[in-house]
Amino acid sequence: MTPSTPAFRNALPVTAILVLLFGTQPVAMDLYLPALPEIAGRFGGRMGQAQWTLTAYLLAFGISQLFVGALSDRFGRRKTLLCGLACYIAAAAIGALAPSLGVLVASRALLGAATAACVTSARAVIRDCYSGQDGMGIMARSMTGMSAIALVSPVIGGVATSLLGWTSTIAMIAVFGVAAWIAVYTTFTETATTTGGSARIGIGVLLCHPQFLASSFLAGCSFSGAVSFLLLSPFIFIGKFGMSRIAYGLVPAICSLAFLSGTVFCRHYLARVPVPEVIRLAAMLSVAGGIGQLLLWHAGILTPWSILASQCLYMFGHGIHQPCGQAGSVAPFPQFAGRAAAVSGFIIIATAFAVGQAVSHSSLPPAQTLMTVLALAACAIACLGWLAIPRAYRLAEAGQARAAMCSDNS
Repeated sequence: MTPSTPAFRNALPVTAILVLLFGTQPVAMDLYLPALPEIAGRFGGRMGQAQWTLTAYLLAFGISQLFVGALSDRFGRRKTLLCGLACYIAAAAIGALAPSLGVLVASRALLGAATAACVTSARAVIRDCYSGQDGMGIMARSMTGMSAIALVSPVIGGVATSLLGWTSTIAMIAVFGVAAWIAVYTTFTETATTTGGSARIGIGVLLCHPQFLASSFLAGCSFSGAVSFLLLSPFIFIGKFGMSRIAYGLVPAICSLAFLSGTVFCRHYLARVPVPEVIRLAAMLSVAGGIGQLLLWHAGILTPWSILASQCLYMFGHGIHQPCGQAGSVAPFPQFAGRAAAVSGFIIIATAFAVGQAVSHSSLPPAQTLMTVLALAACAIACLGWLAIPRAYRLAEAGQARAAMCSDNS
């Protein structure tokens, strides 16, 4: 299917819609990051309490995917997206007016559930319209646009926090939601070929598929390192190194630029080499960035630039792992794309949430915590990218060959 098919009307291409839908996640996560220290001070909380605004978002985002994926299969992508975006707008509006940290955390949880509807449905739309490496290419292209949004979000958030206060960053999330809702309502029609019974696939069937499992955990482990950096970086760069909020806004923006570069590289590299080879190379970059950061720290080198350079290397690999992992987990299940995207998304977010909890409760200094977590994430990525993923794709190819032989014999 191409953007000119009836699924997209009035000229907005498929990638533009997908970028807006995937963009709901970095806007919700990155735009308010520079305001975290101010939020902690405003409500009289400590670092860990303020970080609950992010961990609650991630927890709701992960759990909700288990439900919205099935709803997307049963009721269609369009209805799920419109309802999800409406909740996204409402949650951001509540957060901007929150009188207490508890209300803010609750609104962030609702925002996470709404984001789950957008992201899960977007992944299902890709599987509805594209298959195999074509789907991974479209996923990479969509994530290129998403990372461009992530690139500017913390910069805008830093300026807005300094000039208007932390509530302005939450209000901007609502504005983005309104724009996405209008785009979906006016340009997007249904892509799911069937609804209703397709939501009945069991989770056990998905969890027994090697490609689904390996791809999901690859994306989850890679995302864990990125989330750990988001959680800890304000307290490292602002708290330890004394950066201003505006200057700090450039830190996640630079990392987003590295992620964007990785998605562009992924899209072009996929056109020439098999998926396992692309992931193998990305795993090398993840190891170099994650373990390299720890080695620099042990060598006594701990500066903003040493942390940022290593993190950018890690994020370049992350930009390859995400499209390959997310699209690779859904690819074997064209009739159950919503459900597969939901369970895979839950695995990704649950992994990141568990790591985020460990980070929030760490007794180590923030910089040391970051080095340790990234090194462990890099080791897990290496095992998956160099061992589990190649084996899973070999098994999938062998299964397809057997199915083709049986079809020829019949």
